[in-house]
Amino acid sequence: MQTLHTLHKTDTAAKERKEYLKRELRYMGIYKLPDGRKLDDVSLYTLEWNYVVAKNDAIRAYGEE
Repeated sequence: MQTLHTLHKTDTAAKERKEYLKRELRYMGIYKLPDGRKLDDVSLYTLEWNYVVAKNDAIRAYGEE
């Protein structure tokens, strides 16, 4: 069973990861998702997915130069 302290650490880690992903996406020039939602309005999963897609697109674009 998880303790309150463990749950708090997990919640904090998730929030930190979301902030990191939003910062990285904005650095790549992405401020909204393709469906129009703001980065602040989506789940961690959605941010992770879009981050991976953006990184893959950037790698493909780099390879085409």
